[in-house]
Amino acid sequence: MFTYNVPVTTWQETFNGTVQAFTNATSVDGALNLVAGATLNDKTNLRSFRNPRYEPNRGHLYSTACILPNPTSNTIRRWGTATDESGVFFELNSVGLYGVVRTTRNSVTTEDRHLINTTGIDLSKGNVYDIQFQWRGVGNYKFFINLQEVINTGYLGTLTELSMYNPAAPVFFECENEGANDAIIVGCVDITSEGGENNGKTYGSISISNNTGSVAISGFNQPVLAVRSKTTVGGLINTRDTLALLANAYSDQKSILRIWATRDFTAITPNDQAWVDYGDAHLEYIEYDNPNVTTPMTFDTTKADLIFGSRVNLDESYSTSALFQGRTDIYLTPGDMFVFTMHRENGQGASVGVTFEFAEAI
Repeated sequence: MFTYNVPVTTWQETFNGTVQAFTNATSVDGALNLVAGATLNDKTNLRSFRNPRYEPNRGHLYSTACILPNPTSNTIRRWGTATDESGVFFELNSVGLYGVVRTTRNSVTTEDRHLINTTGIDLSKGNVYDIQFQWRGVGNYKFFINLQEVINTGYLGTLTELSMYNPAAPVFFECENEGANDAIIVGCVDITSEGGENNGKTYGSISISNNTGSVAISGFNQPVLAVRSKTTVGGLINTRDTLALLANAYSDQKSILRIWATRDFTAITPNDQAWVDYGDAHLEYIEYDNPNVTTPMTFDTTKADLIFGSRVNLDESYSTSALFQGRTDIYLTPGDMFVFTMHRENGQGASVGVTFEFAEAI
């Protein structure tokens, strides 16, 4: 929902291919108001950080409500669940309203477009829009307006390739100026896995892997472990979200554990170290000075937000859960980086370690 603002912890605005602070996406009287930009060919994309995962053999439902001023204008408006490479969405342009399925095969992105008959539907007024599919790779996609089916792709039993290669995609809204700069106005948006159990996550952990399980540090806010989710994997957009489970820290001196979050990968300078792939390489990490190097990684705290801090007692482990008994979840999404720092209370030397436990939505 967009009652007070467009939440910066949930959404990212991209203008002509460059991420920027919210400019063309605003909250107006409780609704999202998204415009392309005043110049011809300006394009603004608003997308969620999260990439809701399709659950095998379950229904997947995208739901929203939109008002589309001047529906025949030269503004292209798109909304649904998709990246630039894969997904499903509505598209309104000067010709009409379409249901679109997008995929990428052999590095070539294509769209299967279905013109929707909008007779009797005033698109300039508030209507509800839904997309429903039981994907399985070859299933049908159904598009609904005001709870009435308007398109069924009819794929079942006809395809020789998957309809789209990646069904895990962010919620997105997009406006493109083709001669006009009309808005898309949105009440709310939701993605639900119908009959799903929110399962399918695979456990993982990263820790200090040397024989002592600890590294020697001195100074304040020293990075002990940095973990980041890649933006691309194998040349394709990474859409795998990672659920944080637990952070564990320990020290041979009274110390402070801090956890920082950032989307600016330059906050970590590897120096003589290098990023190491975890698992199948959707995540990568650096352990401080392990293996031993002349100049370990450094951390610029001005490029990150402090999200957690706690004291760690001498020769005791401290653990913090990120699950909060199901009340909320913390995710590491593609483009996110967590940095775990520690320091002795007086900034002098200490031997410390950190373990980060998580679950990948594979």
